[in-house]
Amino acid sequence: MICQLANALVKQGFNVHLISLDDTKAKSYYPIHDEVKWHKLGSNSGLSGKFQRIKILVSLIKNEQIKALIGFVMSGDKTIYAAAKLSRTKLIAAERNAPSMYKIRYSWLQRNVMLKMLNLTDEIIVQQSNFKYGYPKSLQKKITAISNPVSLAKKIAKPEEPTGAGRFILLAVSRLDQGQKGLETLVHAFAKIANNHPAWDLRIIGDGPERDALLNLISYYGLTSQITIEASKKTIFEVYQDANLFVIPSLWEGFPNALAEAMSHGLPAVGFEKASGVSELLQIGGGWVAPGLQDVDALASTLSKAMKNSAERKKRGAFACEAMKEFEPEKQFQRWGKIISKTMDK
Repeated sequence: MICQLANALVKQGFNVHLISLDDTKAKSYYPIHDEVKWHKLGSNSGLSGKFQRIKILVSLIKNEQIKALIGFVMSGDKTIYAAAKLSRTKLIAAERNAPSMYKIRYSWLQRNVMLKMLNLTDEIIVQQSNFKYGYPKSLQKKITAISNPVSLAKKIAKPEEPTGAGRFILLAVSRLDQGQKGLETLVHAFAKIANNHPAWDLRIIGDGPERDALLNLISYYGLTSQITIEASKKTIFEVYQDANLFVIPSLWEGFPNALAEAMSHGLPAVGFEKASGVSELLQIGGGWVAPGLQDVDALASTLSKAMKNSAERKKRGAFACEAMKEFEPEKQFQRWGKIISKTMDK
C-alpha cells in the first residue's frame, strides 16, 4: 500500500520521500517510482537506537523541507511523534487496523497511552467509515476514512466450476502468524469437513513464523494431500482466478487487501462475523459470515455450506466482483492527495 500510494502521489505532483527502517541494501518487493526518494534508516534497537532515529528523522525532515509526515501503523511509536513535533511538521496517522485491534492485542494501559498519543496528530486516516466510532470522541473529528485501492480484475474466476483436474480450491492468502491471522483455526475447521468434501483442497499462500507449526498440524490430521502451503507470489492474481472459494479466518483486519482482491476476481469468501474489517466487506453480499470469532465449529459449518452450493458461489462471486468497483484505485489516491494538501495548508 505504501509503494502504491507513493507512486500515485508522485503522479499527482507531490515530492515524495519513503522513510523506512530497512538497511541500506534492502530492495523493495513492489515497484517504486524513480522519483520517490527512499531513505533507509536501519533498525537499531534499544533506547539509544530510538534517540538516534529521532535525530536522523528531524534532520531529514528539515533538510528535505518535508511539510507532512504520514506514519503507517504507528501505534505507540514515539519516535514518529517526537520527530514530527521537534521538526514542526504536520503529522498524519495512517491506521491500518480496525480499532478493535487495540482491545485484542494490548493491555488497558497500553491501549490508553496509544489512543492518547493520537491526539498529537493533525489527521487520522482509517480504512472503513464505521471504524471512526471505535475511537474516543476526542479523536473522531480528525478521522477520515479512505479505503485501500482495489484494481479491477482482468480475468474473473469461475467459483462454480472445478479445475481441469476435477478439483475445487479453497484459498487463503495471508501472512503466517500466530495471532491475528487465525490460520490454525482454519486448519482445524477444514479437518472437520475434509472427509465430507473429498474433491476440495485447501491452498494457503504466504510466509511467516507459523509455517512449521501449521505444517505439523496438517501432518497430524493426515491432510498433506489436501492442504498445501506455498510461498508468497507476485503473480497472485492468477491464483485468485483458479480458485473456487476464499477464506479469511483473521481476528481483525483494516481493509484486507487479499479479501478485496479475491472478491474483485469474482471469488465469494468466508470470514468471521465479529472480525472487524472482514465482516464489513463480506456483509455487502459477496460471501458468508461465520458466527462469532475464532470458532472452529462455526467456521467449519459455514465453509461446508459454501462448498456444497456451486450456484450460490457463482451468484455471490458475481456480486462481490461488482461491489469492489467502489474501491477503484484512482478515487482512493485522489482522496489521499486532497487530505495531504489540506493538512499541509493548515
